[in-house]
Amino acid sequence: MDEATETPRRWLGEYSYPTGHRVIELVAIVVWVGCTAVLAARVVVAAADQRSVLVAFGLVAAALAAYLVADVASGLVHAVCDNLGSVDTPVVGQKFIRSFREHHTDPLDMTRGDFVRVNADNFLACLPVVIPVLLWVDIDQHLFVGTFVLALTGLVIVTNQIHKWAHIARIGEPVPAPVRWLQRHGVILSAEHHEIHHTPPHESHYCITSGITNPFLTRIGFWPVLMRGCRVVGRRFAGSPAVAE
Repeated sequence: MDEATETPRRWLGEYSYPTGHRVIELVAIVVWVGCTAVLAARVVVAAADQRSVLVAFGLVAAALAAYLVADVASGLVHAVCDNLGSVDTPVVGQKFIRSFREHHTDPLDMTRGDFVRVNADNFLACLPVVIPVLLWVDIDQHLFVGTFVLALTGLVIVTNQIHKWAHIARIGEPVPAPVRWLQRHGVILSAEHHEIHHTPPHESHYCITSGITNPFLTRIGFWPVLMRGCRVVGRRFAGSPAVAE
């Protein structure tokens, strides 16, 4: 089947899945952007009101913590979706697990997807975090919490795009110059780093935001423990075994 058949042009863009899913994705993007704009404005106002060297240090520390947590979170989601459940798992199977499993069948498929198809799931996943913080957290009193959530969700949002750029660079295609600079300096996931995950036995380097936590998690043997846990849970609930690359 050629690419034009796989991703037909429809009234909401090029996609091969049900239009209802596309509508949900677009709504999630719009809602996230609106909520995040309000949260960002509150953080900026609170930071301006409380400006000091100590506050500046706290803001940087919160952002750096979010940077590390986002990378670990990307690895946990990646590993669990690769190794637990199946595309038939209720609720999450079609919306989340399927994309990870199809990525292992055709790693370059995501390089052919548009912005919505590649990134919308992460917008949707961030809403249950952003909305409660926006509604119930007093940013004036909890500035660092607001900064952490703002940075964390922002990084989660761009994780799949970073992953896509790594695969584009992996096949020798050009990526934007600033992206290539960030890849070269290890700020975001590089093609060379991600190549380790796509090399047998495909049991490490699951983190795909920056990949900075991969060496540490591999060194402490985190992934084998998580894989064993997935197998135990899978057997207990009669889930499907992992799909190997």
